[in-house]
Amino acid sequence: MDLEKKNGDERYNLNVTLEKAVVDLSRKDPREVSLNSGVTYNRENGSYLLSYLNRQYYVHHESGEVKPLEGEQSISIQQRILFLHYLACADGTPLKNEWITFKELPGGQIYVEPYQKRTIKPLLKIFGHQPEKFAEMAPAYGGIRISLTGDLAVHFRPFPRVPMVFVLWEGDEELSPSATILYDVSAANYLPTEDYALLPGMIIFDMAAKLKR
Repeated sequence: MDLEKKNGDERYNLNVTLEKAVVDLSRKDPREVSLNSGVTYNRENGSYLLSYLNRQYYVHHESGEVKPLEGEQSISIQQRILFLHYLACADGTPLKNEWITFKELPGGQIYVEPYQKRTIKPLLKIFGHQPEKFAEMAPAYGGIRISLTGDLAVHFRPFPRVPMVFVLWEGDEELSPSATILYDVSAANYLPTEDYALLPGMIIFDMAAKLKR
């Protein structure tokens, strides 16, 4: 496929997804959205105050526009879609503190290959041989080192009710480093499965960009 055509198709698909996400959120009752997602709704400006990776954003209920609470940070279309999906999909199901892998999410088996490509492989390539660097950078994203499994486990909460744990094993002379990402069993009640193939990679690649600075 021609690269320019492929990129054009991807942009078109993202725009279609964004338009649908805007409509889906605008049809919700803001009070229910606020209650189910654990965010604050400001009736004066018609926006939700949403926490994402230690930062806060206004998300307008009707237009779906996203603005950072502070600064002039640019918002990618992928981020905007994730924000809208979280607000529209959240149903208030209590977190269980029981962990599952991506393939255990609804339809997760279908997305395993792109999931590995977008998340696990970059995680290992960038941090597999320097897990302590991952642990060092994690607090800037709200990450907290915990004792769970692996040589390193870091707990993140990208959205108020979307916890995830990045797990790294350093490996040795015989075994290569390995990794997995764990999700609360309630994960499907807050985001579509395909979003979980995107969200962890956004954290990883943001960290990677900061490593190069």
